[in-house]
Amino acid sequence: METGIASCANETLLPTVSSQRSTTMASPRSITPSLSRTLKTSSLFGETLRIAPKSSFRVTKTKNSSPLTKCEIGDSLEEFLTKATPDKGLITLMLCMGEALRTIAFKVRTASCGGTACVNSFGDEQLAVDMLANKLLFEALQYSHYCKYACSEEVPELQDMGGPAKGGFSVAFDPLDGSSIVDTNFTVGTIFGVWPGDKLTGITGREQVAAAMGIFGPRTTYVLSLKDNPGTHEFLLLDEGKWLHVKDTTTIGEGKMFSPGNLRATFDNPEYAKVLYSLEFYFQLPFYFCC
Repeated sequence: METGIASCANETLLPTVSSQRSTTMASPRSITPSLSRTLKTSSLFGETLRIAPKSSFRVTKTKNSSPLTKCEIGDSLEEFLTKATPDKGLITLMLCMGEALRTIAFKVRTASCGGTACVNSFGDEQLAVDMLANKLLFEALQYSHYCKYACSEEVPELQDMGGPAKGGFSVAFDPLDGSSIVDTNFTVGTIFGVWPGDKLTGITGREQVAAAMGIFGPRTTYVLSLKDNPGTHEFLLLDEGKWLHVKDTTTIGEGKMFSPGNLRATFDNPEYAKVLYSLEFYFQLPFYFCC
């Protein structure tokens, strides 16, 4: 999967990780306090994921709806989502994915980066840290109770997560993009998109209800966009394990660099290469080849 994804709101791009330094948490914590009364611990997920009983939430249709309350910098992840969408199922799913990202951030710092002697269907070697992140994300989606189908770069076949087809969601994700460079201590991340219902084929990015990425670098951030809430929204993982809303991005200014994705395709598709190099000549911008 590409390292940058288009948001489902206003067609903006999710921002890259900030270069400012901040100490991240030393170990994963429990989910936000106000939900903890109705959630129970999953033994499969250790103490980091809580299971939401199906009866705890009622699905609310969000078509053409708008946020009831203005979201603010300084909100927690749960506070932001509650203001940004009335869909309790989507709120639960995004919170569970936040829990998985928090655990992955900890595991990336400590887990093995050795190979598993396996390759995925795309021909990439599967690393131990890849498979660990993959397992955590599938578990988070299953225990959200609102995901019907999910697939990943490591397991591209549809997996039934047990959620409802009507009022539920389907999720596609790359568990750890850039995992092959974890040992170099470069930034890596998780990318996922959320679609309504039970389809992950024959659909487009414009049909997403949410898109997000977790970025594991000097700072751990969770950057997300919701269909009915303009722009992208960045959350910083604090020392105490909470996600704090720290930045909104609604427009993209002009830059000095042009870094297109999927440059490997230029070797097999001369027409694609012609388009990219014509853009380089027209805009007089240097290419940064990062495949």
